[in-house]
Amino acid sequence: MNGQKQDGLSFATLRAADAVIETRSLTGAAMKLGISQPAISMHLSRLERAIGTSLIKKVGNKIIIKEEISRLIRQMLELERRLKTVSYERNASKLKVGVCTYSTPLLVERTERLGSLKNNLSWKITESRKLQDLYEQGELDAIFRALHPSEIAPDLVTEFSLKWIGDRQFQDDTSYEGQGLPVVLASPSSPLGAASREWLRQHEVSYDIVGEVDDIMSAIRLVSSGIASSPLPAYVRDSLKNCTQVLPGQLKIRYGLFINEQRFSLRTALDVFELLKEDMPKPAPSVPVAEVQFDTGRR
Repeated sequence: MNGQKQDGLSFATLRAADAVIETRSLTGAAMKLGISQPAISMHLSRLERAIGTSLIKKVGNKIIIKEEISRLIRQMLELERRLKTVSYERNASKLKVGVCTYSTPLLVERTERLGSLKNNLSWKITESRKLQDLYEQGELDAIFRALHPSEIAPDLVTEFSLKWIGDRQFQDDTSYEGQGLPVVLASPSSPLGAASREWLRQHEVSYDIVGEVDDIMSAIRLVSSGIASSPLPAYVRDSLKNCTQVLPGQLKIRYGLFINEQRFSLRTALDVFELLKEDMPKPAPSVPVAEVQFDTGRR
């Protein structure tokens, strides 16, 4: 018996196939799921090996879906949904909400607004890509995360504006000796990372990436150290010494709340959404950011 793992039908592969069925496009499916087109192709290859036939047939520039395979995929995804529901009923615990780090710097202070509902919620704060994985695995009941520019949005969506904040020295074009503006960005595969790079390209800003981080605390630490600029919530500018908006304009990015409708009532989803969408635009927190042990010295 060899030690090689055989290809199987994972639910991630089924969801990728379902996205192709819905969009009739590999590119559209990739945008919908926030992953790369090669990843979609990989999932389709796995599906073909597992079931012994292909899902799609290309005729010129058109993609023809094999309806019998399409029905089977959607039946299996419906089974997955029912299995998750059974699992939740066996483990009737708090509703688990995942939140992107960039959208919740003040979340802890605001949960009191939820009243008694806050006792029924638990929070997971991490970067957008991990949130999506946890949600698809059924480990979270809802996630609030950034959306890719062309990604199909859920019903509850809002828009945040981030400003390019950095040390005051970066306002002077000569301060970095003709090199590109030093920046700290989220990874290019993340929604914020992709949107940041596109904004810099459209505005013809020359830049050098000095770090890639997907959590706001690390980004703020690097900005406060005078190392680089980064797109951050507006209140950070007023909370860090020697920092200001170093590029004009704003980076606008969409955030959406995805929910398991078997667990979340519409009223609960709206309450959580209203709390989260108000988070970033608020003024500086009552506890100054500088007190969270950031290194504000120059390097």
